Amino acid sequence: MLMTGLGSGIDYEAMISAIISAERAPKDNQLNRQEGMNTAEMDALKEIQSTLNSFRDKVEDLNSSRELQKLKAVLSNEDVLAASVDSNAVAGEYSFEVTQMAQAQRDQLFKVTEGTTFTSGSISFGSVNIDIAALNTQLIDEQNTKKADHQAQVYKDVAEKHNIDMTVPGWETDAHKALTDSTDSRFDQARFDSYTNQQQSYTDKVTRLTNDGVTVEELQTAINNDPANDGVKATLVRSGDGISMVLNGKDTGVANAIGAITVSGMSLKGNTLDQAQPENGQKSLQAAQDAIVKYGSMELTSTTNKMENVIDGITLNLKATGTVNVKVERDEASVNSTIKEFVDTYNKVIETVNTYTKSSEEEAAALSGDSATRSLVSRLRAVIGDEYTTSTFSTLSELGITTTRKGTLEIDQKKLDKALEDNFDEVSKLFLGDGATRGVMDSMLTVLDDYHKNGGAFDRRIDQLEYNNKRIADDREQLDARMEAKTITLRDYYAKMDSKIANMNQTQSMLIGMLA
Repeated sequence: MLMTGLGSGIDYEAMISAIISAERAPKDNQLNRQEGMNTAEMDALKEIQSTLNSFRDKVEDLNSSRELQKLKAVLSNEDVLAASVDSNAVAGEYSFEVTQMAQAQRDQLFKVTEGTTFTSGSISFGSVNIDIAALNTQLIDEQNTKKADHQAQVYKDVAEKHNIDMTVPGWETDAHKALTDSTDSRFDQARFDSYTNQQQSYTDKVTRLTNDGVTVEELQTAINNDPANDGVKATLVRSGDGISMVLNGKDTGVANAIGAITVSGMSLKGNTLDQAQPENGQKSLQAAQDAIVKYGSMELTSTTNKMENVIDGITLNLKATGTVNVKVERDEASVNSTIKEFVDTYNKVIETVNTYTKSSEEEAAALSGDSATRSLVSRLRAVIGDEYTTSTFSTLSELGITTTRKGTLEIDQKKLDKALEDNFDEVSKLFLGDGATRGVMDSMLTVLDDYHKNGGAFDRRIDQLEYNNKRIADDREQLDARMEAKTITLRDYYAKMDSKIANMNQTQSMLIGMLA
């Protein structure tokens, strides 16, 4: 209830508002200032945490021989094969002769005129035996079942739409009448047309199967979907004068050969190609065979055209027969790029830290003077500037990697290139260690693990700051409640005062009237 000041003419509500504002302003300012500081600190820590996470992920990726001991394969003939190498490979030259490519068995079963149908006969291979007459009977049964199921479903849909009780015997007769009788008020021409068209399609297919037999596509589906088929695929190959059914082994290599294939007793309709001609009958198109590669006097075989670890660390992907020299050498360019990635992600961390710790003339940075952030930078710099005993290079500076005044890293590219060219393995050892002693990457991970993602030092601080802001929100709600109670008290106080002033004014007016 607002104070109107009718008795005194005084604007008590304005007075109350001024009193409340003056009383809450110091606490409001304190809460807002603290909340703003907490939020700014949280945002800064989150940004630094994000860059640290990225840096740690990069260091973890690079802390492996596959990244810092990279080798590459240089081929004399890329048309013959492709080669990939890993850290287990030994630098040197290797000569290979691909004498035979792996291939899958491929056989033509028959070639017929497009549109030919089959009434009898059989196709057998492995555990698969397709009897065409039995297949025909199966397909007819399937169509009759589909036709009956479709009719039952449509009757049910009609019954549900027109509230026909399907628990009452003979409900199907009523549903049939609603579906087919054009004089019935429930009749729907579009629904009836759809129903009859679908039913007719089932009837037409049964008629075709009964009179003409199965199509080449139905025969193909039967072969591919046979439960005994372990992966052999029938495909249809169309040419100018007909269509061939081709059987393809499931994979390359002798071990995956289809084996013996029998096509017998085929009775055809609509075919105009002479089945007695060799090009139209069963024939081998391609025999199953293994890949063969000669390495010196050795003969290497594989069921596929990919030979993994044919020699330790070397994998070959065969393309064609022929001879090729594979030179395995150090991939200096890739390692150079990997080291640059390490420097770039490290610099991103330092630059982000600098953004939130370096104050300007206009305002103080969110983490200015923050001891935890200073400690982080100090520990990172210690790893960068430390001396290591795992390599002939004891410091990163010997590779040309040095720290600038801003704390970021820079690379003397010429110095790094020379180090990689002259002592490739020693560069890797400096970063990765030698198996017994830790290198730069392991030391860096030790530091970063203290700040990594959930549960790290910064993550715990972020959680605490979020909790503090929730407490501030609670304090603000409590302040609102106190100020509301104070407002009610002041209104009550001034209401009584206003009443007394009104009485006094009334008495004054009466006395003045008596003296007049």
